[in-house]
Amino acid sequence: MFSYKRRVKYYETDRMGVVHHSNYLKIIEEARLQWCNENIMDYKQLESRGCIIPAASASENFLDYLRFDDPFRVEVELKEYKGIKMTFAYKIYNEDTEALCYTGESSHFFAKENGNEQYLPYLSFRKDFPEEHKKLISLVKS
Repeated sequence: MFSYKRRVKYYETDRMGVVHHSNYLKIIEEARLQWCNENIMDYKQLESRGCIIPAASASENFLDYLRFDDPFRVEVELKEYKGIKMTFAYKIYNEDTEALCYTGESSHFFAKENGNEQYLPYLSFRKDFPEEHKKLISLVKS
């Protein structure tokens, strides 16, 4: 289980003093990129080799609140990997209370960087990144 930890920043909260719902997608993206950096390779390095990983879908469940300066952790699991597409599961906990505040999933696909074109050609991670592909297979939640 991979954990990403930090504290809630003031700008992430709304007028009610809790993390605004839109910021959870940013938080899980931070956690996913850190997961990628530690488990596959630095995301910037992936991009320099012509690979981008756009989001295909995301779902969220808000269960409890996080407030300014609350310490929290994001647990990230690779739920599914198919060589072209992968799905992550997330849980966000308040580190002080251990309250489960959020659950969610996001799906992503591998694509070739192609400038400003709207069409993104799929990239076979299995073929183009064979060593990293093996790592991903070993990381899928069993």
